[in-house]
Amino acid sequence: MPTSSLRKPRAPAPKMGAFATERSGSVTIIFGLMALILFLVIGVSVDMARWLHARTSTIAAVDSAVLAGARNLQVNGLDGNEATALAQSYYEANVANRPPLSKDTITFKVEDDGTAITAEGTALLETTFMKLAGINTLPLLKLAGSEYSKAVLSVNGNAEFSLEVSLMLDITGSMCDRGTSSCTSGEKIDAMKDAAKDLINIVVWDNQGTHSSRVALVPFSAAVNFGSLDPAIVHAGENGKKMKNANGSNVWWTRAPACAAERFGAMAYSDAAPAGSDKLTPVYTLDGKCQPDSQNAVVPLSSNKTLLTTKIDGLQASGTTAGHLGTAWSWYTLSPNWGDALPAASKPQSYSLLSQLSSSGRPLLQKIAVLMTDGEYNTEYCESGQLDKNSSANNYFKGNCDSANGSSVAQARAMCAAMKDKGITVYSVGFQLAEGGNAEQTLSQCGSSPDHVFLAKNAAELKQSFRNIALKISALHLSK
Repeated sequence: MPTSSLRKPRAPAPKMGAFATERSGSVTIIFGLMALILFLVIGVSVDMARWLHARTSTIAAVDSAVLAGARNLQVNGLDGNEATALAQSYYEANVANRPPLSKDTITFKVEDDGTAITAEGTALLETTFMKLAGINTLPLLKLAGSEYSKAVLSVNGNAEFSLEVSLMLDITGSMCDRGTSSCTSGEKIDAMKDAAKDLINIVVWDNQGTHSSRVALVPFSAAVNFGSLDPAIVHAGENGKKMKNANGSNVWWTRAPACAAERFGAMAYSDAAPAGSDKLTPVYTLDGKCQPDSQNAVVPLSSNKTLLTTKIDGLQASGTTAGHLGTAWSWYTLSPNWGDALPAASKPQSYSLLSQLSSSGRPLLQKIAVLMTDGEYNTEYCESGQLDKNSSANNYFKGNCDSANGSSVAQARAMCAAMKDKGITVYSVGFQLAEGGNAEQTLSQCGSSPDHVFLAKNAAELKQSFRNIALKISALHLSK
């Protein structure tokens, strides 16, 4: 067979027009560009996912940290260093699993006169793919600080509950400096005034809304002066009459205006309305004056901070210690049963709100009694309106009688027990009390729990005690 017959036929040579229609190189270039863009998009998405995870973790950590710090303030008082240290530890624990940051200088500080904790500083996440676009870091929170959480102790509308606080304030002669029996100023009474005003400034919010916060003042010494309230809350009686004193002498006694002693009978230790046989006992003295006088009268529930602080500034100390009467009036100013005897704006809300819960799970209303004294309860009355013969006074100024209700100490303890049974929370504050004495024991029994009892040895501790109470009864909420 010829060799030529074994050759394969040649393929036809391509025509020049075929090169003009070939597109495979352009597709490759376009595909390469698209792949690069897709790579960048995926890279940016990865960076943004890392940023979102880190941001969410950081915000949650800051929120939990400021709440923990503020709760520490609330429970343990104004130890700012302890509160911020606790907040820092909470923050660090909660960001342990967060993506590593290039910079994290977030720290915590106490603000608003010790009633709030907030965060400050910077948190930056280092990018991976976005560096190709010149973006090396992403801030997790706005650098201006507008996104930094702030945990606030407050009783405003955000708290979703109302607050009624009654302050029993001891204005007896022992609150004056040594050697004086009457004063408007001095180490002890000034300390009490500062402490009480500090509490008011914390718990009475400037903007009263759907939920209110109000405070009542109950100054007491040998009796309670009910000021401008209706005199009909006490039994009617003669303006003056002869009665025996503890010496057995017939002496002329004069009724003291706006002065109230305890009530007697079945409702003696209750908050029954002061009507009919359940009215209070009028006070009779040799000079017809009440201790305390009108300058030291009871102030029913009010949200007017100027009024409250002005009244506190004007308090004058003198007289003996009828602690059971201060205790009773602390209850009366919180009791809805006394609503008709009080100004309309000062009427206490219903006890039923103490057990109704808001959307946050807290009671819609708190009723708080703060009982403050610096000495032994040593003054009580007979049904005649005279000091009984066991009271701390010269025999010439006391009646020749015994109180049917017993001692001031016994009455105060019974009143505290009944008050707590109604759902009122009782805080008690002793100021420079004799250790282990009747006063300390009475306050310990009156407090709702051992955590509700404060024993202050000096002015600084007294102010701290009142502030601790204010913080405990405040609500925590987050603000930005």
